[in-house]
Amino acid sequence: MPSPCVGDCRARDGLCLGCGRTLTEIGQWSAMDSEAQLARMAELDGTRSTHVCPGCGEPAFCAVSAGESISACWCSQLPALPMSEVSSCWCRRCLAKAIAARP
Repeated sequence: MPSPCVGDCRARDGLCLGCGRTLTEIGQWSAMDSEAQLARMAELDGTRSTHVCPGCGEPAFCAVSAGESISACWCSQLPALPMSEVSSCWCRRCLAKAIAARP
């Protein structure tokens, strides 16, 4: 079974700072079919994207930008997002860095 785990498991505010998955995604991983796992991995590595991250300029995925509801977006599983006013959502890597840098 494929996994985006990078072996750097550090959870904070509902997000693994290593792989960028939410704790809910990690908990549901083994119950997901391989198609769903591959889709999530494509979102994590940027091969499936909806926009460019304003923080790093890399591809990012947002379910809302893809026409889905906010409840379908990974970020809705997190408490408060440490984002300033930006034109679009940050990628998981930038969000994980921002969460890790908070006191």
